[in-house]
Amino acid sequence: MRRLAALTLACCTACAGAQSIPGLTTVPGLPTLPALPSVGDVWGGSTPTLPTLPTLPPLPSISDVDPSLLGGTKNDPPPTYTRKNVFSFPDERLGVLTKGKWPIMEVINVEQQAEWQKNAAACRQQQQGKTPAGGAVSCPQYEWTVPLSLESESKDAATGIRKAWQRFEDRYWWRAQTNLNNTSMVPVNCWLGLGLGGLDTNPATVKTTVDSSDFPDVLAGKIPTSTPENDLHLDSYWPLPQVPSGDFCDDLNWKINFMYLPGGCTYIFGIQAFCLQGDDAVTGPGVAPIYFNMDEARQRVLDAMEHAATVYYPQYQADALAEMLPPKRKALFMLPWNSHLPGQGAMVAPVMNQDVSLTQFTDLSQRAGDALGSVYKLTSPLYYFQSVKRAGGLDVFSLPFRKDLLGSPPGVWKFEEFKRTLGPSNPVYYDLFGYATWFQTWNQLDAAILPEPLYAKPLRTLTFFAGAIDHYVDFSGVHEVPVPTGVLVPPYNLPFLNYRVHYTWTSVPEGYDIPRVSGTPAFDYGSVVR
Repeated sequence: MRRLAALTLACCTACAGAQSIPGLTTVPGLPTLPALPSVGDVWGGSTPTLPTLPTLPPLPSISDVDPSLLGGTKNDPPPTYTRKNVFSFPDERLGVLTKGKWPIMEVINVEQQAEWQKNAAACRQQQQGKTPAGGAVSCPQYEWTVPLSLESESKDAATGIRKAWQRFEDRYWWRAQTNLNNTSMVPVNCWLGLGLGGLDTNPATVKTTVDSSDFPDVLAGKIPTSTPENDLHLDSYWPLPQVPSGDFCDDLNWKINFMYLPGGCTYIFGIQAFCLQGDDAVTGPGVAPIYFNMDEARQRVLDAMEHAATVYYPQYQADALAEMLPPKRKALFMLPWNSHLPGQGAMVAPVMNQDVSLTQFTDLSQRAGDALGSVYKLTSPLYYFQSVKRAGGLDVFSLPFRKDLLGSPPGVWKFEEFKRTLGPSNPVYYDLFGYATWFQTWNQLDAAILPEPLYAKPLRTLTFFAGAIDHYVDFSGVHEVPVPTGVLVPPYNLPFLNYRVHYTWTSVPEGYDIPRVSGTPAFDYGSVVR
């Protein structure tokens, strides 16, 4: 097991000057990357075996295929593809799991590959330490290696990303509400530590998503699109903190301030005679206080908002990043491409599982054939299962996976684009069907009013717990009755404007553009996985 010492923060060095988000707070840099564990350490305690193919679905014969489609794509040319970043499987990938090695794939920057190949002869000389006859030329790196990660690890990371946000959201709210009601709530929440004892975060759902920008417009309405299921918010809202008191009581001093003069109503023999009250918005049975120090209340909320932005938010970003990296993740090998910083790309990892069912592939064949119609409908099963069936007659339109990544995308492009609807699978099926599923995380600028679910907004409205004193007059005398009331304090619900970590799974046909990434990967796993 060799350490990734050569890779330590090559990416962070490049990102060091881009850490600051203008007008906002900072995002943490990437820590030193760890060693790759052995396959047996993380895959059920033993080396996995290659899956055995189930019984194939019935396929039409070659004679049933429309001759126009067997002519390749010349009768149905693809649209103009502007490809920047693609991936390809190295030829030796089959069987590496049974040897205890991690399966890998190569990611390629198409523009830099074209630059290198333009000067290929001179670049080879430079690699050998020789000086080309025409002098030094540009020979950029265009290929990087990344191991496949476990799908289960990516699901745990996504769950951890949700939990990191939920921790921030609960801390933010209870800091503001406790500071607003400092005199009464600091003793209860901070001294006694009244709370529920911890966050209960529901597991993330593994679901591949397809954005309309991922494929050509001509297929709009044929390929089903979807959005990332990023319900980051708390799974439940309670009148007690879910995070420990230390998460929101830090540096929170107890204050005794005169905040309000209670109002009240007078009732004579049960009939309301008059009320003395202010004009602040209130909730509850009591009337508004005659006097309420709204300026102090607002300042307390603003102080809490500033504390959350400067202290809790950087910790949230660090928590989210830690969920994607060791020591929490032993078999998730995230590749910053170009960076995890906002607007600069995404962190990605191809993921695999041990599923050997062919159901999603037969469903794909049916779905693509029905959507495309015409000659595609009958040919769809043959196309998708050609590598499994080894149908020699289909060689003319088989997938030229590694023949020409600089030319048009490989395969029959309409069939290929439908592979974006597939879910994660095992490395052998990735090879046979020519695609891979990628776990992706990125920072996205979000503007939100917290809490985000409509049902939870009344439960988390900034409220100062005041009181009113009603007077009841009857034959026995005058009776004072304290009545609870809450003064609503602007901004009522807490605002959030900053970057949040989002995630999704996206499937990509081999040789086609990978969504969300930009530039080039921050480092190369090649030196430690070969």
